[in-house]
Amino acid sequence: MSEQDKIKAKLKKLFALSRSSNANEAAIALEMAQKLMIEYGIKRNEVGEFEIIENDVKGYGNERPPKYEVYLMTSVAKAFGCQSAYGWHKGHASESGDWVMGWCGHTFVGLEHRVQIASFVAEVLFRKLKNARNNYMKQLKRVRSRTNKMKRADEFCLGWVITVIDKLILFTNSPDEQKAIDDYVANLNWGNNLKQISRGTIKGSAIDDYANGRRAGTGVEIQNGMGCQDSGVLLLESN
Repeated sequence: MSEQDKIKAKLKKLFALSRSSNANEAAIALEMAQKLMIEYGIKRNEVGEFEIIENDVKGYGNERPPKYEVYLMTSVAKAFGCQSAYGWHKGHASESGDWVMGWCGHTFVGLEHRVQIASFVAEVLFRKLKNARNNYMKQLKRVRSRTNKMKRADEFCLGWVITVIDKLILFTNSPDEQKAIDDYVANLNWGNNLKQISRGTIKGSAIDDYANGRRAGTGVEIQNGMGCQDSGVLLLESN
């Protein structure tokens, strides 16, 4: 990134702060932005209105993700005004020089601060869901078939996700914010070939498993951080 690009990125953040509900903070940010534009000879229309980024979030990494995983990730993205897609992420060299293998996962796109929060929330919730799933499968001691255990655990996970997602507070993008995200996504090469795992039907117990997941999901509490909605999210588990 060139020095000019770095300054423009900084200006975007300052302009975002200039829309703060805190009048003093907004005035300072706007003053700093004006000084930078004068110093570097940058005009206002040369700076994008919003900083749009993308971030990858790992699920199980399967080519065909479970239904509950897709529902969790897409719902979290939507809750924070982001768009999401699922696909293959190519292998690449890390900063330390080690090779990182390719994997299948989710990509969130949206306003910088919201993508960061959404990614964090998705990762924490998915980690909690995996733990809940593992614990539930251990409880199914009378189910001898591993395939049936996985089917029943899927129903449990779906109930868990639906309960937890209901607790998320929806963020609404302004028309300008949404247009900036749509313009960014329009230049991405996102496929539409998502296939979800179907482990087939199970007899009798699916409703009970789903209900157990709904009950387990009530133990996860999601609260906004102090102050403005965008300032952060605190995730707690009560049991």
